[in-house]
Amino acid sequence: MEKTKEKWWVRHSDHIEILDDSEFNIQHILDCGQVFRYKKTDFGYKICAKDQEIDVICQKVGVKIFSKNLDFVEKYFDLYNNYANIKSDLLKSNLLNSAISYGYGIRILNQDPLEMIISFIISANNNIPRIKKIIEAICTKVGENKGDYYAFPTLDRLATLSVDDYRSMGCGYRSTYLYDTVKKLAEGFDMDSLYGQSTDVARTNLMTLKGVGRKVAECILLFAYHKTDVFPTDTWIVKLYRDWYNEDRDAKYISNYFTGIFGINSGYAQQYVYYEKMNNRGEKHE
Repeated sequence: MEKTKEKWWVRHSDHIEILDDSEFNIQHILDCGQVFRYKKTDFGYKICAKDQEIDVICQKVGVKIFSKNLDFVEKYFDLYNNYANIKSDLLKSNLLNSAISYGYGIRILNQDPLEMIISFIISANNNIPRIKKIIEAICTKVGENKGDYYAFPTLDRLATLSVDDYRSMGCGYRSTYLYDTVKKLAEGFDMDSLYGQSTDVARTNLMTLKGVGRKVAECILLFAYHKTDVFPTDTWIVKLYRDWYNEDRDAKYISNYFTGIFGINSGYAQQYVYYEKMNNRGEKHE
């Protein structure tokens, strides 16, 4: 029995069908820097998220999404959130006309906090292919074998890794950060409590973890906790600001400046401009 959730997507008994690319473009979603465990297939994409596997089959218009847990898929892809309204609000600022036109199908995923903390510590001063390779190595070493993929490791499994283990998987100087952070998480850092905290308090708490500066913290807040009143700012956003305003400012100033403009929709704005900037400089995310 199929059940229509919105005009642009339908839930069937064994898959979800996206009928309208304007609110969901899988390439835009995967290539905007928020997710690392995916690969292109002959028919679309295979995504691993936490302990789930998702197959996305691309069609001429829309996609079909297969998973053993469709409830997980609905939440993961943020399907109940009205991005048409978000884009309409953001387009009130002329700053985003080009970026929203370019990345119109982006959706911000609801991802697992532990996976995001580990992934974005690894992402600092790193490139996409190397980040993906390191994360996959960690999953293969201590993640549960699910048959044709490995789940992202639980905290207990991550706690079995040593600094040398992380180094052997290519983590470099981040190895001590990862080891120390996993230790602090295992000793009682309450990841779930951040959902109910204000963005400022949650950011401050995340930044007590080794390897988590402001930009990494804001990525975690946006992609794990769906706190959209942040504007993660790296060197490419700093360059974008310079291009727009012809002045040099540091990352903290720029992050605060854009959250002042875009408010609760800042995270969405950041993803649109980041996606356009990254693709226009020619970086491949495959």
